[in-house]
Amino acid sequence: MKKDDYIGASISTRMYEKNLLTRADLERLNDYESLREVLNQLNDTIYRESINNLARVEEYESILKAELRRSYKAIRDIAPDKNILNYMQEKYNFHNLKVLIKELVQDKDYSNLYLEMGDIDLAYIKKNLIKEEEKTDFFDKIEGLKTKKEVEVSKNPNDVYLEYAKLALDKFRQTDNPQDIDISLDRSYYERLLQDANQLGLDSLVDFTRERIDMINLKSLLRIKSQNASIEGLDSALIRGGFIEVDKFKEYFNFDINRLASSLASTRIAKYVNEALTDKDKLDNNILNLEKAIDSHMTDFTRDSKLVTFGPEVLMNYIISKETEIKNLRILLVSKQNKLPKEFTLEKLRKSYV
Repeated sequence: MKKDDYIGASISTRMYEKNLLTRADLERLNDYESLREVLNQLNDTIYRESINNLARVEEYESILKAELRRSYKAIRDIAPDKNILNYMQEKYNFHNLKVLIKELVQDKDYSNLYLEMGDIDLAYIKKNLIKEEEKTDFFDKIEGLKTKKEVEVSKNPNDVYLEYAKLALDKFRQTDNPQDIDISLDRSYYERLLQDANQLGLDSLVDFTRERIDMINLKSLLRIKSQNASIEGLDSALIRGGFIEVDKFKEYFNFDINRLASSLASTRIAKYVNEALTDKDKLDNNILNLEKAIDSHMTDFTRDSKLVTFGPEVLMNYIISKETEIKNLRILLVSKQNKLPKEFTLEKLRKSYV
């Protein structure tokens, strides 16, 4: 699809952007003492309708979810390419896959953990993973899953997610370690993101995704080291597709923080490494810093694309910015509910688009 096809949608999206909260707005909200005061101030924003329907101030999560649904629907309604939101929705899809598989292997009900922004057919996937009538051991319930070739020619878009679920289950069968479900689906998630980015034909998004993979691999490296686990644990967690070869991260395994930061100084993620690797003694602090840097990386993608006049980037940038806004409001509202210091709250806030 040509960029010209996005002219009308881009104009509409620029109008939506006017309702985004600025950093100054968030800092002003942080100046208020109570949860109720913050919500009263939000009554003058796009969140007013949801706030008016709120029964108790402590139920503020429903406000955030309602605004996210509204924003996605607004972009979906104007997007000339209905696949434009696939990239952003994958995180919800894969989260839901993790919940579904853990429900099955642990024989528990985690229905409250599903995220409604996902758009894959979980009932279809579940139906094809187990036989409803069987009550024997879980792995005796596994139905005949489609082969990779059958998935490729299938007309049902959910079959590819069924294959991702199968890979995760196969891994779990080998190790009996629930963590391997997450590791397998995380790998599939980034594989899928790269496919979505390539389908959109956005080189900037492809590069952004590959940089993000590098940062996730760095986070895995720090996590494995903080747990005093072996390099074999790192090898199983590393994701291919980034700019930095996975073998490099294995080379970094025995590096201290200073040497690690120096080794990454010439990479595309050097800026974020410098932000994150600040504590040579406490790896957990560096992991927390890196998580914040990963969020900053996404916001920087929207800033770099801000000068795009029209195109799919404009629509995607709005959704990224809205999700960052909602994340910041969640941090702020949780802090007010728990009466946390204002300085602490400001430190936790992510970069915003506006």
